[in-house]
Amino acid sequence: MGSVALTLTGMKQRLAGSVLVLTPAGEPAEADFAGIDALSVGHKGVVLDLSEVPYLSSQGVVALLGLQARLKCPFVLAAPAPLVKRILHQAGIASVLPLHASVEAALASLP
Repeated sequence: MGSVALTLTGMKQRLAGSVLVLTPAGEPAEADFAGIDALSVGHKGVVLDLSEVPYLSSQGVVALLGLQARLKCPFVLAAPAPLVKRILHQAGIASVLPLHASVEAALASLP
C-alpha cells in the first residue's frame, strides 16, 4: 500500500490498491472534506474509515452527504464505533451510503 502525496487536514490517508482510504481523526466537518473530490480522481473508490470518529453531529452527517454528492467514484463508510453507527442509522445515512463493519469489508465491496 502506498501513501497519497496530498495531505488533508485532520485526516490520515492511504491507498489500498486503487482505492483511497481516509481516516478522519475526530468528528469530520465539511471543511475536512475540501479537496477530497479532486484527490479521488482516478481512484476506483473512496473508503471513509470511521474507526477514530467518536461522535457524529448533524453537521458531520451533512458533510458526509455533501461528499457523496461531489464524488465521481463509489464512496463507502467503514468501521464506525457503536455510537456513530447508531447515529448513521437514525439519520438514515446507512440506507443511502454503504456501511461496512471493517475497512477490509468495505474494500471487498467495491467493484
